[in-house]
Amino acid sequence: MNSSPANTAASGTAMASQLKTVTHKVPVLFVAIGIIAIAYIAFPVIALALRVPWGDFSEIASVPETIELLKTTLSAAALSTIIATVLGIGLALWLSQLRRGASAVRLLVYLPLAMPPVVSGLALTAFVGRRGLLAPVLDFFGWQLAFAFPGVVAAHVFVTLPFVVVAVDSALRQIDSEITASARGVGIGQWMILGRITLPTIAPAILTGLGLAFARSLGEFGTTVTFAGSMPGVTRTLPLGIYLEREISAENAYALSAILIGIAVLSLIVAGLPMLFSRQATQKAQVLGSMDVEKLRELTKPDVTGPDIKVTSNGQTTHFPSGETTTVIGMNGSGKTTLMSLIAGRLTSANFTLHDNPKVVLLTQNPGLPKNASVNQAITMVTRSSARTAELLAAAGLSALSDVRVSTLSGGQAAQVALVRALAARPQALILDEPLAAIDVSSAARWRRFLHATATDRTTLLVTHNALDVAGLSHNIAVMEAGRVVAFGPTNEILSVPPTSFVADIAGLNRLTGTIQSIDADGQTVINSHNQDIHGVLEIRTSPPESVLSEVSPSKGEKATVVFSPYDVQLHLEPLGKTPGATTIRGTVHSVTADSLSQLSVSVRVGSELITVPVDASHALNASINSVDEVDCTIDISKVRVYQH
Repeated sequence: MNSSPANTAASGTAMASQLKTVTHKVPVLFVAIGIIAIAYIAFPVIALALRVPWGDFSEIASVPETIELLKTTLSAAALSTIIATVLGIGLALWLSQLRRGASAVRLLVYLPLAMPPVVSGLALTAFVGRRGLLAPVLDFFGWQLAFAFPGVVAAHVFVTLPFVVVAVDSALRQIDSEITASARGVGIGQWMILGRITLPTIAPAILTGLGLAFARSLGEFGTTVTFAGSMPGVTRTLPLGIYLEREISAENAYALSAILIGIAVLSLIVAGLPMLFSRQATQKAQVLGSMDVEKLRELTKPDVTGPDIKVTSNGQTTHFPSGETTTVIGMNGSGKTTLMSLIAGRLTSANFTLHDNPKVVLLTQNPGLPKNASVNQAITMVTRSSARTAELLAAAGLSALSDVRVSTLSGGQAAQVALVRALAARPQALILDEPLAAIDVSSAARWRRFLHATATDRTTLLVTHNALDVAGLSHNIAVMEAGRVVAFGPTNEILSVPPTSFVADIAGLNRLTGTIQSIDADGQTVINSHNQDIHGVLEIRTSPPESVLSEVSPSKGEKATVVFSPYDVQLHLEPLGKTPGATTIRGTVHSVTADSLSQLSVSVRVGSELITVPVDASHALNASINSVDEVDCTIDISKVRVYQH
């Protein structure tokens, strides 16, 4: 019985709703330590609660002196929390962008947490007291902080500001930098990034810092009494009142303490409500539609063809042609991502120059989508139009994801949404770093058709290791090694004559290097490669094609590259003599890998290079091919092509 897409999606959703994360228990020792720690906090509070005269509590709480203390305390806590939150958010945002000195600034922010309260009060007195450093300025404006209510607020801000900064700074450091970098790359302004991405992401941390600051302000004592004094109705807060009442009536002091604890607990509960009621979103199965390539092309086509991209790096200039796709390939660590980041303006270097400064959109392997936004919201930040966003998603076959939260997308879904968002900016120049790596086979095929159809609409740089992308999408290939572009040319030319072993692997060819030993009149050439003579046919890359051999004049000792197909190689476990019409290459078995259940690939080391020979699996198993075995490889001379460097 066949299931419809709707039934499949429904069953997937039901399954997702039943999923639970497996939790692993901690050792019993740490459970015991945790119980002791909780008891150490809880029992003193319980003991205090037992001392509170609950029968007289309402009377103590309603006397004018208590109400006066509450007004001063709550007013100072509210004002100081607002000021500390504004200052703390601003300081944390600045710290997140600070490259040098960030550690020193953080140490300074933490200082009030380590300073004794009395010392904090003396420091404020020395700075903004009646005879402090800023006293002349304060006197000029008629402002007085010391021994006045503003002094209480100032003291509380001094001791509560670190709580906000620590909470917000920690949250900012957890944000994936690619989220904001990619947002800037697709043209989202800094204020929209702040308001629609950064602040929603750190909102729980802001509430946590706010709650901690308010609770700390409620209990502030030493700094306040040292800097602002304890004047009834002016600077005397509830903690100061409790301290004084303790000498007169312990029962009243316990009652006032209960009021203070109650307000502090209530403030922490209010600050934690959003996290208490928030639920972790779960992934749900979604059935995606088909792609309308022409419609998507119409919606994303730039107004003008993309610019030439010309870069100079370490004294070497590379030109990426306008309106063409250039694949950038190379081994891991060859510098591909670094070069792309330099071109996109993500990185800077004294040894790099981007000529004419074209506007470039970079899409990395990390989708960089805002986690708290829906797919529709993430793309609308670029389009500024919900209607256009809906058209884009429909054309891409992603309408089912419109209202889905980004954090619940699968890796492949997020990669496709990121592609749509990058294209929504109508970029004239686009850099794609492994854009299809996380996407399933059928969806990747649709996107390849789109990228092939739109190849001339813009200038595209495509970083990939996929042979399909290299052969099917690119006009040109740039080959990188050790941070430099070591080869650049038309795709068919680079793949026909691989400049490196890495390119040879992608092209499905074997490649060896050596020096020319001899050339006869028919172009039959002998190359010495790793102390072995390899016979082949010299290929002349000249224009026009009818150029003759004598016009090139290759000579003995010149470097050359030997290229041949793995399928033209015969593997022999026993040493061979000279074989007429064939060239023999001796090497050592390096490794054996399975291409399928019926075919293996034997990697043979020749000097410092490797060649690949496909063999029948049953033959290889029967022959017991092992590493370090010496083997002979024969190739028909007519199948061996020789190219001058």
